[in-house]
Amino acid sequence: MTKPQRLDPNAFRRASVLVAEGDRGLRRALRDVLLGMGFPVIHVAGTAAEAQRQLLQNSPNVVLLDNRLPGSDGISFTRRLRRDRASGGQTPIILMAEAPDTALVAAARDAGVNEIVVKPVAMEALILRLMHVLQVPRRFIRSSSFVGPDRRRLGERRRRADRRQTVQIAAGNERRQRIDRRYGEDRRKSG
Repeated sequence: MTKPQRLDPNAFRRASVLVAEGDRGLRRALRDVLLGMGFPVIHVAGTAAEAQRQLLQNSPNVVLLDNRLPGSDGISFTRRLRRDRASGGQTPIILMAEAPDTALVAAARDAGVNEIVVKPVAMEALILRLMHVLQVPRRFIRSSSFVGPDRRRLGERRRRADRRQTVQIAAGNERRQRIDRRYGEDRRKSG
């Protein structure tokens, strides 16, 4: 079994972030918070065209993407980015969305988004997602129908395996109890 990786906030000191957010106040607030977290370089963009230009010029390590970015929604922008290898098609994307429903989450996953953060952004959630995409990156998949991070999560696979193992153990215990009862009853009758 592999040893779980510890999340290290020092990883922030080696990464750059592109904040693609339409709201100027939130864009500034996110920039200030990210600088406070230790990110040395923060690029900002207010439109999809600006974000595309920043991606080509600066090659950030992570993109914080507003789902309602002027010029393109976050899902369409992600799809275009994933298909375009020149503009950092494998750059981790954290989508920021207000009250995402299951349809939006599924569409984001299918477009190639790495993580989703709910707006208004909770700093703990943002820190956790940033650490995950920087330190525990998922394998990147490129096929005819999908381009993006592996949609299966390692933790979910482990939980499913643990559940299966628990069910197997429970089934084995139940079988043993039935056998013990049967032999116990046979002993009482014969004894």
